[in-house]
Amino acid sequence: MDKIQSEENYQYLVKRFGKEHISSCYDWVYGLMNDFIEAEQITDDVIVSTDILDHVIVDYYVDIDRLKDFQKIDNVHESKIYAYLSFWLLRHKPMQVIKHENADRISFVNEEFVCCLLRSYLFSEPENVPILNNKKEVVDNFIGTLLYYFKYRDYSAKSIEMIILAFAAGRGYQYSADYQN
Repeated sequence: MDKIQSEENYQYLVKRFGKEHISSCYDWVYGLMNDFIEAEQITDDVIVSTDILDHVIVDYYVDIDRLKDFQKIDNVHESKIYAYLSFWLLRHKPMQVIKHENADRISFVNEEFVCCLLRSYLFSEPENVPILNNKKEVVDNFIGTLLYYFKYRDYSAKSIEMIILAFAAGRGYQYSADYQN
């Protein structure tokens, strides 16, 4: 996270958000990425570029700062946090393939990571809910389509946020339907 320290243009981010907050976010994302690489058993094939991750974090905080100013808000909703972070991870691709032998299996590692990140967020409330067998195909289709979307379609932070909000609305609607019967 030395990039923010060395770039005079971005010192305002440190003043606005605090060095600890930014470093904590960086460490969290870096840790998640390394955990993902280990879980996927691709430690010999993929690394996290700290230089590129620096750009992700800086661009994320620039966007969040602009949103806070434009919308006159102090606290940004989690949907925006995940959407804008996901966007910059997809845009900059901090996970870098270092071996070409498995390139076909890992060429979309950043997109797969972001799907995993969003899935963990979307399925976190409530936690540990088993998906019923007759609904597993629908849920798997959503995740598969999300990955396809990140691989081959045009996306923006705003569209990712809308996906998150739509998922939450569907969950809220289903909860309401379940408890009215």
